[in-house]
Amino acid sequence: MNKHIIYILFALFALSSCTERIDLDLNDQDGQRIVVDGWFTDEEKQHEIRLTWTTSYFFNEAAPPVEGAVLSITDGETTIDLTEESPGIYHTPVVAGTPGTTYTLQIDHNDELYEASSYMRPVAPIDSLHVRVLDPEEEFGFPGDEYYSVRIWTQELPGTGDYYMWRTYVNGESVRDTLRELTFIDDQFYDGVYVEDVEVDYLDIEDEATVGDTVYIEQFNIGEDAYNIFIGIMNETEWNGGLFDAPPANVETNLSNGALGYFGAAGVSTKSTVIQE
Repeated sequence: MNKHIIYILFALFALSSCTERIDLDLNDQDGQRIVVDGWFTDEEKQHEIRLTWTTSYFFNEAAPPVEGAVLSITDGETTIDLTEESPGIYHTPVVAGTPGTTYTLQIDHNDELYEASSYMRPVAPIDSLHVRVLDPEEEFGFPGDEYYSVRIWTQELPGTGDYYMWRTYVNGESVRDTLRELTFIDDQFYDGVYVEDVEVDYLDIEDEATVGDTVYIEQFNIGEDAYNIFIGIMNETEWNGGLFDAPPANVETNLSNGALGYFGAAGVSTKSTVIQE
């Protein structure tokens, strides 16, 4: 027994003696990279591209903007120049993209060039949008608070390869600000069929919406590249942390020269409704 105690104490001492302090400079500006976030769609409007710098995981402030960059979007024939409206936020003039076209974002910052290309797919129009109160126990058989179910009717386009994402607004304000809050799916099980009375989002009653509010939905056809990148981001963040997860890996991007994030082109359809009693 005494020998066993001595062996255990020796092992603990050996393990503690191998500890070495490592200082990591997590805010090293030399290692900062540009992060791109923006879409170019077939809507007639000003389109927005946001540029920020990467920061430390422990940095609890908004990511610093990338100022003074020169941005343009081109289809190979026509070039659209963007204007920096506020630090790190760049807008196109009022313009609409054309489905079936590949668009390339070009960024020039401090003599460094970054590019990303995305193919704009057409999108199915939303025929109808309805928001109704849903009781989980009544609908699904398990207890839960009632909520507003946001439901659509639409004819899915024939041919696989369409990937959809929805954004929800209440009275003109977005209620989905992060990727983990958005709904995005592929058309594997819906190809070419009429999608009827399907929930694409939900709203907390009173906290996010109430009777008389206007709910506005954007339906994007984001394409396979964006879908795979979004799944990759979720696998490395929100869906990570389990015992059998793969080792962490860099998330894919369509940006060149070490930039992060995503630039996408997409067809978009919209619909709005007012919440009734």
